[in-house]
Amino acid sequence: MKQLILVDACNVLHAVAPFKERLGEGMDLLSEELLERLRPLHDADHWELHLVIDGKGNRLEQQFIDRTRTLSLVFSPAGQPADVVIESWLIRLGLDWKVKVATNDRAITHTALAQGAEPLRPRDLLQWAEEVRQRATRLNRNQVNFSSDDFGNKLEGLF
Repeated sequence: MKQLILVDACNVLHAVAPFKERLGEGMDLLSEELLERLRPLHDADHWELHLVIDGKGNRLEQQFIDRTRTLSLVFSPAGQPADVVIESWLIRLGLDWKVKVATNDRAITHTALAQGAEPLRPRDLLQWAEEVRQRATRLNRNQVNFSSDDFGNKLEGLF
C-alpha cells in the first residue's frame, strides 16, 4: 500500500510555537525548514510527503525535492488556499493509498475523515518525525558500532 502525508504547511507553521514566532521571515523559508524537520518520515519510513502552501503565482506549482518525485513543496495558485488543493487531492486518491493529513483546519479534517484519511495535529506530526529521526540515528549509530567492532584482521594468530 502506498503511504502519503499531506501537510497544510501554513496551518502547521501557525500552530507550532518555534515557527509561529518567525512567521515574518516568510512562508517559503519556513516551509523549507518544516520540510527538513519532517524529512525523516520520507527518508527513513518511506512515506511520500508533500507540503501544500497557500497561494504563489498564477497556477499550481510543485517543487520536487527528490528524483523519485515523492517529496515536494506544492504552492497553490494565488487566491486559492492550500485547503482546496489538499481536499481535491484527497478526493482523487484511490483506496490503495494510506493517507495522513496534518492540519488543525476543521474542514480539511472532515474531508480527510470522509475520504478514509487520518488527520494529524501539527504537534503530533512533528513529534512523530522526531521519533523517526531519533530511531534512524540510533540504527545508523548501531550499524557503525557493529561494523567497527567487526573490523580487523580475523586471520591474525591463525598461522
